[in-house]
Amino acid sequence: MFTLKNGILYRDNRPVFALGLSYYPSYHPQKVPVPPEGDREGEMAQDISEMVDAGFNVVRMAALGEVRREAGSVKVDFPFIDRLIARAENAGLASMVRLQGYGVNLSGFTDNLMLNQRGEEMPFHWGWFVRNCLNHAGILKDNEEATRVSAAHFKRFPSVVSFQIYNEPAYPAIDYYDYNPHSIRAWREWLAERGYTPASEAATLDAPRKRPVFEAERSLWMRWRLFHYERMNDFLNRLSDIAKESHPVPETLTCHMAWPANAGSTMRGEDYFRVAEKMDIVGITHYIPAIGTSHYYASEVLDMAESAAACYGKHAWLIEYNARTDMSANEWERETYSAVGSGFKGILYYQWRADYPYADGPEPEGFGMVFNNRRKTEKFDRAVAMNGTMNLLGADFARAEKLRSGVAVLFSENVNAYYDALDNGDENDVARNRERSAFWMRAIYADFRKNAVSVDFVRAGELAANPLGVRLLLVPSLAGLVAEEKQAIDAFAASGGRVFVYQPDTFGYAALSDNVPRPDKVVPLAAESVLDSCGIGRAYRCDKATLDVKVLKGGGRCIVCLVNFDPAEKPIDAGENLTLFLSDAAEYRAARLYEPKKETELAIRKQGPGALSLTLPELGMGAFIVLTGEKNEH
Repeated sequence: MFTLKNGILYRDNRPVFALGLSYYPSYHPQKVPVPPEGDREGEMAQDISEMVDAGFNVVRMAALGEVRREAGSVKVDFPFIDRLIARAENAGLASMVRLQGYGVNLSGFTDNLMLNQRGEEMPFHWGWFVRNCLNHAGILKDNEEATRVSAAHFKRFPSVVSFQIYNEPAYPAIDYYDYNPHSIRAWREWLAERGYTPASEAATLDAPRKRPVFEAERSLWMRWRLFHYERMNDFLNRLSDIAKESHPVPETLTCHMAWPANAGSTMRGEDYFRVAEKMDIVGITHYIPAIGTSHYYASEVLDMAESAAACYGKHAWLIEYNARTDMSANEWERETYSAVGSGFKGILYYQWRADYPYADGPEPEGFGMVFNNRRKTEKFDRAVAMNGTMNLLGADFARAEKLRSGVAVLFSENVNAYYDALDNGDENDVARNRERSAFWMRAIYADFRKNAVSVDFVRAGELAANPLGVRLLLVPSLAGLVAEEKQAIDAFAASGGRVFVYQPDTFGYAALSDNVPRPDKVVPLAAESVLDSCGIGRAYRCDKATLDVKVLKGGGRCIVCLVNFDPAEKPIDAGENLTLFLSDAAEYRAARLYEPKKETELAIRKQGPGALSLTLPELGMGAFIVLTGEKNEH
């Protein structure tokens, strides 16, 4: 019934929007919808039935069971999960299976855990999912063998469309990791292989255990952190390859958090671009509210993940989207409009049913469409109504891609590592990290989005092929770029691309050529002037400052996603005018606005060959507008 091809879910060969939930019997014994002594199977059957009734088509779960080494080979047993998949399949749901838990140590190694800068073993924390040293040959072998056998186990289920590789895989948020002797030895070899340090000198280096005070020491810390950054993503990508070798049908992804867009990215080791190169889908967790000034932060994370996927011709999914039990219906609607507008092809909310309320459980009654006793949350009815709209328009959403403006912000792991070394002193809690590069990326993104253009993210290495059609590259900082990045940027500029560098002291932008040799004589430009100087037009015009507009195109349709991010959640008054600037504006003859349980025909007024205007009715948290070439297509 279901297949997944290049991140697009198909039901009976028809594209649909993947709309799902976590039903997550967890590796943590106190994060479960039903405790072991309860009627797990009976209650699961009822939960599955209610998910279908609510309009969902995918369920996400974990391969909870037994993985062991026996007589020299790996054996697995997932009896409850097998029954869960079968029940979901019979009910008409596709399944996504997370293959790994908190770590794999089938061989009983005693030197397996990551160590912090003081040589202490990583403590158990329910939210730190990767605990083993990623440079321990035995641990790597155990992970590969367990992944291979686990993936093969699920071949019997055609409804399993995706494998998740670990969950929120990152280094811990507190302290510096990993100082396991296996990692230090691998880092020394890496330094020599990369030509950073002669092998004889590298063999005697101790890993830095605090950030540097002097610039001369900075490169050693940066290389220590970038080594781990690489290893984390290489580890995940290797397991993705193993899963696909064993069972090539399910598409692979992981569930990265928002750290690539945050201060702390170098410490935590997540990278959307590195997994986009190897995995089938870029999957992320997202709990940032799309309201007020945080709307652009929330949108930045979405667009960064989507851009990374699009650089490799792939798509992004939200593997965990916020579904707190105290979440309002307004939040649910607003954040759904925003995600669809950023080009995501799947949303899996976290979760269907809140965790059983153990007294010391980590998130009792915290997340779900329903409370643990099945009582509906406040958002439930409007969320189900929104699902109806999503399913009605799902084929359109699946076929359409984000309309790109040619504007992109440079993402550089090297720049992030440079400012991690420079800005954070002895801070060992990444939540309090203050790398300027992350804040500058966010400021640039918001600045240009407020000027009515879409904004992508790109690494220097992608500029030569330029899959996103970048015409204007915005560089947060020249400091920290390595030679290869500078060469790629120069080549982009030489080929006709425009490059502007952020000037944080004035919140402006200077052309790359103006940064040398006399930047003190340069008058920075505002974002609006940069766009004008580059001949990049706006995507839309709307006088309502708290109405964001995101545009998708494909399948002969233009889809406009409206997001009302007013901090007071005031409705948009009727009569607001929206002008869209589209190269094919003349082809659209009909416009229909969709809200949950409500559809409104809009009159199109042509404003010349490349523009059309719509007068909006009163709006709540947003809406979808579908433009078509013929009337009454929906």
